[in-house]
Amino acid sequence: MKSDGSMFEITQLVIALVLFFLLDQFLKPYPLRKWLGVALLVAGAIGCVSAGQVFVMGADLGLLSVFAVALGVGLFLKRRRFVEVG
Repeated sequence: MKSDGSMFEITQLVIALVLFFLLDQFLKPYPLRKWLGVALLVAGAIGCVSAGQVFVMGADLGLLSVFAVALGVGLFLKRRRFVEVG
């Protein structure tokens, strides 16, 4: 039976979603959320342009770049989530 790799892509998606949830919940310092978000956004954007369909140890770098952009945007937009008001 031939495998097309879609199961591994689903596994990458699940791992990325769990990582996003964990970082979003437990990464609380404002400067760290801001700069990690910016770094992931920039690295993901560069990866989307340059990686394409490159695979490293079975991981699709293009897909991981898209996840990095999404994680970076999420962290940056919610960077003040844990900052006390007043």
